[in-house]
Amino acid sequence: MESPEFDVDDAIVLLLGSEPGQQERRGEIRGITRLEKLVFLMDKETSAEEYFTEDPEFEAYNFGPFSSKVYKAVDTLVEAGLVEDSAQLSRTDDDMWESEKLIGGDDESNAFRTRNFRLTPLGEEYFDALQQELPAKLLQQTQKLRKQFSGWPLRDLVRYVYQKYESYTSKSLIRDDILGPRRI
Repeated sequence: MESPEFDVDDAIVLLLGSEPGQQERRGEIRGITRLEKLVFLMDKETSAEEYFTEDPEFEAYNFGPFSSKVYKAVDTLVEAGLVEDSAQLSRTDDDMWESEKLIGGDDESNAFRTRNFRLTPLGEEYFDALQQELPAKLLQQTQKLRKQFSGWPLRDLVRYVYQKYESYTSKSLIRDDILGPRRI
C-alpha cells in the first residue's frame, strides 16, 4: 500500500487538531516559536520522518531549530482558509528574552508580538480527513507529543529542545540565556 502524502502543512494541521489535554484548547497553538518547536519534535520524536514526503529541513538558527518550510506552510494554510493566524501583542512579558535579542523591528513600539494559530471549520474537516488517511501509529504519537508538551511555558519547551538537540543551538542568540554560559 502506498503511503499518503504528508507534508509540513499536514503536520501543522495534525498538531493543531490533536487533543492537547486540559492545559490548552484543541485546535489552537499559541506562538510561531512553539508551533515550530512542536513540528521539530514531531519530526525527531515520532515516526513522522517515515511519512514526510518533503524534508522539513530544520537547521540551526537564531532561536534553535528553524525551518522556513514551517512559515511557508502556515502562510499556505491561512491562504487556503484552513488556519487562522492572529498576530497580536503578547499579554505577558514571559518571553521577552526572545524579542530583546531581535535587532530593529517593524512595530511602532517594538512590542513583543505573538502569532496564535487556530483551525477554522474547514481546517477541522481537513484534520478529520487526515485522520482517515494517516497511519494510526503516527496519529497516536502526535497525540502523545501534543499532550506531553501541553501547557509548558515556551521557555521550558525551548530548553527541552536545546538540551536534547544541542547541535541546533550553534547559531542561537538565546542559547546562553536558556542553557547557561558555555564552558570552555
